[in-house]
Amino acid sequence: MMQPTDGTTPSVSVVMCTYNGARYLDEQMDSVLAQDYPLLEVIVQDDGSSDDTIDILHRYARRDRRVHVFRNERRLGFNRNFHTAMLRARGDLIAIADQDDIWFPQKVRRQVEAIGTHDLCFSDHYADACYEQPLRRVVSPQDSFEHALFYSSVPGHTMLLRAAFVREIKVWDYKTYYDWWLLLHAFLNESVVHLHEPLNWHRHYKGSATTHVYRRGFYEAVPHPTWQPYVFGPLHRLHLQNLPNWRRFYSYLVRTIDARRFPLQHAIARLMLRRGPLALLRLCCLCGRHHTTVYPRPQRGWKGRLHGFFYPLISAYGNDLFKL
Repeated sequence: MMQPTDGTTPSVSVVMCTYNGARYLDEQMDSVLAQDYPLLEVIVQDDGSSDDTIDILHRYARRDRRVHVFRNERRLGFNRNFHTAMLRARGDLIAIADQDDIWFPQKVRRQVEAIGTHDLCFSDHYADACYEQPLRRVVSPQDSFEHALFYSSVPGHTMLLRAAFVREIKVWDYKTYYDWWLLLHAFLNESVVHLHEPLNWHRHYKGSATTHVYRRGFYEAVPHPTWQPYVFGPLHRLHLQNLPNWRRFYSYLVRTIDARRFPLQHAIARLMLRRGPLALLRLCCLCGRHHTTVYPRPQRGWKGRLHGFFYPLISAYGNDLFKL
């Protein structure tokens, strides 16, 4: 294991939240503790698991003094659980870990090298159905402030954060995904860096927290939509605009985004709140003009502009982020 050589080496706290994660927890804990960058601590905060999760964590804590296990007295939900767990961190930097992924040994080191003075660094990741070499399906999220106003596409398990930045965020909306909240505030500080390198494998399965949330949706979106977002997107957008979480989220952004520093982003947030066909048309035209940063898979020419124009509808279709 790499050891620090002087006092300038940033200290890193890994923060993991667990809930009934016994099935895959050993693989993830082993991969976290095998990092080739020295870890100050691994904070694991459990949200009331009823399986063997706590027993597994205590086994790791007895084996490795860097592992510190906490258990909530009452269920907090994963957003509040991650926030309160991050506030326990003593390191200069916080690396967020899901309970069921697999990290590559260089993950923390490469992100420490990349973050510099930024508040938040995120990397690419693999999303293959199985952890079989060679892994091929690389997920590289769009890294623009404009796209982040529509959708949460940068997962927490890819993030390394300055601990001071996390503590500086005074307002937390626990009805919004914690990683989306972090990303937006880092963009407000103009302090985000994207490391275009996959550094972990993210496991998808029916029991995961995000899968559970998406299954509670008010409609059943098809897995690989083609024409459906263009037809049903307006209806879904109207439904989303009626949700309290939607109104609270975009009202906060309108109040918080400085229109002088971020005129485009402020205009988008304001139009997301407004109802009626004229407001939607203005939003679509704005997104069409800025399609290279709004659309998640930028394209040049008329196809790019067309996809950008319709992105307010495309992003509304299948969007269950406001149903927490």
